[in-house]
Amino acid sequence: MLISALLCICICLSFIFDGYMENIFIVLAVIAFYKQIIINKEYKYMCYAVIISIIGVNCLVTLGFRNYIKFEDTEPAQEREETLILLVSEGESKNYNLRERATQVAYEDGNKSYITATKDLYNYKRYYSKFGSSNFKENAEEIASKLRTMLGNDYKVVNSYLYSSPYFESSLEGVISKGFKKIILCPLFMTEGVDYNVFKDRFDTLNLSTYELKELEVLDTFYKSSGLAMMYKNEILEQINKKEEDAGVLLVGLHDKNNLEQDIQFRETVRDYILQEEKNKDIQIKLPLLENNKHDIVKSGEELLEYGIDTLYVALTTCTIDTMYSRYLVESILKELDMGNTKFYYIDPKKKLDILAEEIFIKISLIANIGG
Repeated sequence: MLISALLCICICLSFIFDGYMENIFIVLAVIAFYKQIIINKEYKYMCYAVIISIIGVNCLVTLGFRNYIKFEDTEPAQEREETLILLVSEGESKNYNLRERATQVAYEDGNKSYITATKDLYNYKRYYSKFGSSNFKENAEEIASKLRTMLGNDYKVVNSYLYSSPYFESSLEGVISKGFKKIILCPLFMTEGVDYNVFKDRFDTLNLSTYELKELEVLDTFYKSSGLAMMYKNEILEQINKKEEDAGVLLVGLHDKNNLEQDIQFRETVRDYILQEEKNKDIQIKLPLLENNKHDIVKSGEELLEYGIDTLYVALTTCTIDTMYSRYLVESILKELDMGNTKFYYIDPKKKLDILAEEIFIKISLIANIGG
């Protein structure tokens, strides 16, 4: 029983580790397999061993491998006049980082992570193996850099993350200790979905009243953004007009990550902008959901093809900064829609980071009356 359990534990750990640690667990699993199965031919307790190892590794990941993030009491320095803009996004390390991804799984899945942690981490490892490295933080820093230029010297802009270093609690602790009394937090989420709720839950546990901050604002998410909706409309119509063919458009939503009502609201806004501008063109638009509803994508694509359309434009409109997960979703969409001679074009707006920075600037301007 013990060797069977060790065999299964080593297999589970090889799924979630990478590099030399993965190789070590593979070697140990091979040794245990050879001894238990080949030599001893012992299968009696294997089912129990599998169940025990999966539960044990999931608990180990959820309780032992994750980072525990705390906001430490700090002594503020001399007050500074500048306003601090703290951008808060998911965060993703350039290369696969077991502790950070375990932290993400624990926060996003909650108690469900005791059942799903190993599977989720294995999937993240697969994404990194498939796509290489993540450019999430480079994109987040590009937004911050554009925002610094727009806001000028009276503002400081800092990036922070929910699931990667620097964590937003640590960043908030740091800026308070440096004497900032005016702080605006900007969650870089499209809707008030899973990640936004994680942010709000963690933010609400902070006791910031003791620091006598002059200003503490939390900006809204982006699902009401007309600027982003217009950007997608312009990008989609530009691509359609280049081809001068009958076109179908799939505005894809995120079923698991986003607030569904807000996700649909934003995609409907994009759809309405497209139809208002191109009244003389017969553009067919569907609003399918992804993740657990891949059949919805296929069904929507097939319905559009019934109109005689041979070109489909696909846009994942309700994602702010692309992650390894969203890149995987895009690839899965295109695979699901592989229907022979049909041509597919994925809409990846070149100006999305610029528009995000502009939208944040507008929100801050309304609060601070910049230029007014």
